[in-house]
Amino acid sequence: VAINLPEEVKENVKKIVASIPENGIKKVAPENLHLTLKFLGEIGERAIRKVENKLSEIKFNKFSVELKDIGFFPNRNFVRVVWVGVGEGREEIEELQKKIDEKLNELFKKEENFEPHLTIARVKFLKDKKIIQRLEKIKFEDCFEVESFELMESILQKNGPRYKVIKSFRCI
Repeated sequence: VAINLPEEVKENVKKIVASIPENGIKKVAPENLHLTLKFLGEIGERAIRKVENKLSEIKFNKFSVELKDIGFFPNRNFVRVVWVGVGEGREEIEELQKKIDEKLNELFKKEENFEPHLTIARVKFLKDKKIIQRLEKIKFEDCFEVESFELMESILQKNGPRYKVIKSFRCI
């Protein structure tokens, strides 16, 4: 379950991603950029229909999201994920995520430490730790309106996942 980004925002994020070296780092393809609200894992057709029905009950208002700055999971000393953070709109994303968790609590475990973020790269290994310092200096800001969230299917392929929208859920 995710918020998809407008194409112009993906293009702006793509410029940051281009500055990340490839050695030991797998960049997220621009078409795959999204804000994950809940990861469901592998589920069957019947469960998908239940999820669709539950998610269609969620009501939310349109809101703005500001993407800003670069961060790391689990931390800057041991980096596995490089991400862009959320400024304005953080509370609205957290609220939407809680609604999703509540609606799906019979089917899936609730998120324990939800942190709104946009994953831009996954790190296998870093030969040069100076990359972290360079990434931290990048100042990035962009905004967009959230008018929907999507139930997505992840199709695994040799060159990485491809995401397909199963159903979109619009704001009121």
